Amino acid sequence: MAIIRQRVWSFLGVAWLGVFTFISCDTRPAAHIERTPELVVPHSRLVQSLQKQIREKDKYIAELESRLDALKIIDQDIEKRRNLSRPPATLTPAD
Repeated sequence: MAIIRQRVWSFLGVAWLGVFTFISCDTRPAAHIERTPELVVPHSRLVQSLQKQIREKDKYIAELESRLDALKIIDQDIEKRRNLSRPPATLTPAD
């Protein structure tokens, strides 16, 4: 029984080795894809257009962030003025 098992495993090992060898020896030429100028130019224009849109959106975001910072400063200033103009909750008589 052990001899049969050993022969089966040997056969499977040799079979797998043969399969891997056969697969790795595939000599089909790689497909050659030529890039034609007609395809490159629209692609380039598309990329440039998208980059321009990104730059414009980045500028818009920077403008909104600066406005938000200004509004935060104004809000802090108003809060300080409210705190300064409020009288204390309990007044102590002056001696």
